[in-house]
Amino acid sequence: MGEESLPKQRKKNLHKNKIYGKDHLNPSEKNSSGERVTKKKKDQKERRGHGGAYKNDTDAKNNKSMKHHEPSQQRASSLRRTIDPETTKYFAEVANLFQNNEIDIEELPTICSNALEEARGKEVELATDMTISHTLQSLLEGCDLDRLCGFLQNSAKGFTSIATDKFGSHVVETALRSLAKHLGEEDSYSYIDEILSKLCQVVIADVTRVMCSSYGSHVLRSLLCLCKGVPLDSLEEFHVTKRQGTLAERLNSKPVRSGGSNFKNFQDGFPLTFKFLVSEMLNQAKNEVKTLRVNKYSSFVLQTALKLSVGDDQALLHAISVLLGSDSVNIAEEKNMSTSEKQEIMDLLEDTASSHLLEVMIEVAPETMYSKLLTEVFKGQLFDISSHQCGNFVVQALVSSARTKDQMKLIWKELGPKFKELLELGKPGVVASILAACERLQTLSHECCHALSTAVNLDSESPSFIVPHILFLESYFRDKSSWKWPPYDKMHVLGCLMLQIIFRYPMQLIQPFVMSLISMDAAHVLQTAKDAGGGRVIEVFLSSDVSTKMKLKVVTKLQDHYAELAMGTASSFTVEKCFASGNVSLKENIAAELLAARAELSKTKHGPYLLKKLDIDGFGSRPEQWKLSQESKESAYREFQAVFGSKSKSNEPNIEASVPSVKSSKRTQKKEKESDKATHSTLEFPGLEISMSKLGFPTKEKSQKRGPVDESKLKQSDSKKFIRNNTNTSFVKGSGKRKSSTTDLASKKFIRNNTNTSVVKGSGKRKSSSTDLADLAGKSRLSAGEVQQLFKPSIKNENGNEKVPFLKKQKR
Repeated sequence: MGEESLPKQRKKNLHKNKIYGKDHLNPSEKNSSGERVTKKKKDQKERRGHGGAYKNDTDAKNNKSMKHHEPSQQRASSLRRTIDPETTKYFAEVANLFQNNEIDIEELPTICSNALEEARGKEVELATDMTISHTLQSLLEGCDLDRLCGFLQNSAKGFTSIATDKFGSHVVETALRSLAKHLGEEDSYSYIDEILSKLCQVVIADVTRVMCSSYGSHVLRSLLCLCKGVPLDSLEEFHVTKRQGTLAERLNSKPVRSGGSNFKNFQDGFPLTFKFLVSEMLNQAKNEVKTLRVNKYSSFVLQTALKLSVGDDQALLHAISVLLGSDSVNIAEEKNMSTSEKQEIMDLLEDTASSHLLEVMIEVAPETMYSKLLTEVFKGQLFDISSHQCGNFVVQALVSSARTKDQMKLIWKELGPKFKELLELGKPGVVASILAACERLQTLSHECCHALSTAVNLDSESPSFIVPHILFLESYFRDKSSWKWPPYDKMHVLGCLMLQIIFRYPMQLIQPFVMSLISMDAAHVLQTAKDAGGGRVIEVFLSSDVSTKMKLKVVTKLQDHYAELAMGTASSFTVEKCFASGNVSLKENIAAELLAARAELSKTKHGPYLLKKLDIDGFGSRPEQWKLSQESKESAYREFQAVFGSKSKSNEPNIEASVPSVKSSKRTQKKEKESDKATHSTLEFPGLEISMSKLGFPTKEKSQKRGPVDESKLKQSDSKKFIRNNTNTSFVKGSGKRKSSTTDLASKKFIRNNTNTSVVKGSGKRKSSSTDLADLAGKSRLSAGEVQQLFKPSIKNENGNEKVPFLKKQKR
C-alpha cells in the first residue's frame, strides 16, 4: 500500500518520523517524570566532524514562514524540474520548525541529517526551487560536516546548473561558507580538500558559462576565496563592484608592498587546489579572453583571481600575459612589446569592465611587469589617458603603484604641469594620486605644492583663496570668474583629501596653504569644521608640524561653538583634536562649553566617550585639580619633547610649552635630587649608563664622568624597581641615542605597561622579552654581564656558538 492511500493522520506521523527519526517523539511530548525526551545521534562512525553550534539568527528571508507553502509556480525545464507534492510538503514542515523555533539545539543535527538524506538525488530540483532553497540554506548551516560534504558530493553532477541559478547560487554559497566554518575541526582538512577538488573539476568543464553568469560569478569568487583561505569576514570585498577602500588605499602614505597593495594575510587554504583552479580557468579563457575581459561578471572573477595570487610573481606574470592577449608566456620577458600588444592594452581603456580589470593588473603587477607597462605602453600618453572617462582611473592606479622616485619623475614630467587642466576636466583623482605618491616617496614635494596652489588661484586673486577653492573644488571650476563661498554646499571629497595630503608635507613647503587657512573668516572655519571632509582637514592641520601659534589662530575661531561641534559625530573628533592642541586656558574654555551642554551631549552615541576622554565631570566637580592635572600632562609632554627632540619647535603642544615654567622646573629638579639620593647605585658600561631607578633617564650630572660602582651595593629592591618600572628602553630610530624621560612622572606616562625593549632597526641587537626581565627580577643582584646580556647582539662564532661581543661606545 503506497503513501497515497494512507490516512491523513498517518501521513502526518510519517513526515514526523522522517524529520525526527523513526523512534523520535514529538518535541512537545514529555515522559512520566516531566522531562523532555530527545533523540541523540547514534551513528558516530559515519559522523566525521562534530559540527558547530547552530546560530538561530539566519536571515529573515531564509526563515520566511512556510505554513501555507505551495509548490513554486515554475515552468518545468531542464533546470527547474517539478517536485512531487510529498517532498514539497515534507520540506514545508521542516521550514515551519525553523520558523517557529521548535527545534532543540540537541535535535538540530538529527533533523538536518534526516532532511538532507530526504533530499538525496533531488539536489538540483530542490536547490533551484524558489521556496525550498531557503530551507536548504538553513539545513546546510546546521548540519555536520559529513552531511554537508555528502550534499555537495551528490550535487557535483549538476553543480554548474545550481551555481548559475538565481536561487541555487545562494544555496551553494551557504554550503561553501559552512565548509569554511568546519575547517577548524580535527581531520576535516583532507575531507574538505577532496570535495573542493571535485567541485573545481566540475566547474572547469564549463567555466566560461559560470564566469559570465551573474549568479555563477559570485559562486566562483566564493570558491576561489575558500581555496585561498580568505577569512569569512573578508569575503564581501570580493563580491562588490568597486570596493570602498580603493580610494583610501591609493591616497595613503604607506609604502607599496612588493607586487601591489592588495596583499592580505590569508589563513591556511588549499594552495594546490587554488593554483589548479586559476591555471585551468586561464587555460580555458585563452580562446575567449576578449569576451571575458569586457563582460562585467567574468571581469569580477578575473580581478579576484589576480588579487588572490599576489605573492606568487610567476603566477601573476603568466595570468597578466594571458589576460593582455599576449602569445608569450611572460610578456615582461619580451625585449619590446609589439604594436598589436600595445594597442590591445589601450583598447581595454574603452570599456568599464576591462578598465577595472586593467587597474587591478597594474596594482598587483610585479616590478618587471609594472615597469614595462609604464615605459612602453603608457609613456607619452598619460595626459590623454587621464582625460578619458575610464582611463583616468587606470592612471590613478598607475600613479599609486609607483615603486621608485624615477618612476614618479617620469609620471610627473607628463602630468605635473597639467594640474590646472586636469582639475578643469573634472579629474581631481589623478591630481590627488600624484600628491599622495610624491608624499609617500618623498620626492617632488615642492613642485607639487607650487603646482596645486597655482592651479586653483587666478593671477588676480589673493593667495588667501587657495584653501576655499580646494574645499569647493567642483563649484569653483564651474564658475571661476565670479566664485563666492557657498554657505550650504557640501565640501568636495577629493578636494578635502588633497588638503589632508598637503598638510602632511613639511612646514616650509606649505606656507601658502597655511596662510590661506588662517585668513579664513570664523564663520567659514566653523562651516569647515562641521563638514565631514572639512573637519578632517582641520584635524590633519592641527596634527602637522605647523607652529603652535598658527594652529591657535585657527582653533580660537571656533570658540563658543565647541559644544555645537561636539554634538556632531564627525565634528566631535575635531573638538577632541582642538583640545589636545590648545594650551591650558583654551582647554578650560572647551571644557566649560562642554560642561554646559553635558546633559544633551550624554544622550548622543559618541558623547559619553568625549566627556570621559576630556574628563568633563572632573572639571565640573574639581576645576582646580583638573587644571593641575592638565598642567602636569603638559609638563610631562614638554620634558618628553626635550629629551626625544622633535622635527621642529612647532611640534610643541602650545605656546607656553616653548619655555618651561619656573615652578615646573623646580619641581622637576627636586624630584631628580630625591631620586638620586634614593638610588645612588649606577652601572656604567662603555657607552651605556643604566640608573636603577630611571633606566637611562638623564640627570643634572649626566655630563659628568662617573666612576665604577661596586656591584655588591646593588639592592634587591632596586633590581625589582628596575624591572618593574623600566622594562621598555627604546632607541631613537637612526640616531644611536637612547630614548629617556626626565621624571618618574614621564616614565609612568610613556613606559608603564610596556614589556619590550626595542632598539635601532637593523642594528643587530635583539629585543629583550619580558621573560628575560622577569628572570632577572628574582635576583638580589644584577651583574654587569646580566645587564649587558639584555642588549647584546646575537652573533655566532666560527663553531656556531653564540658569542657576546663588547658593546661599542655610543655617543650620548
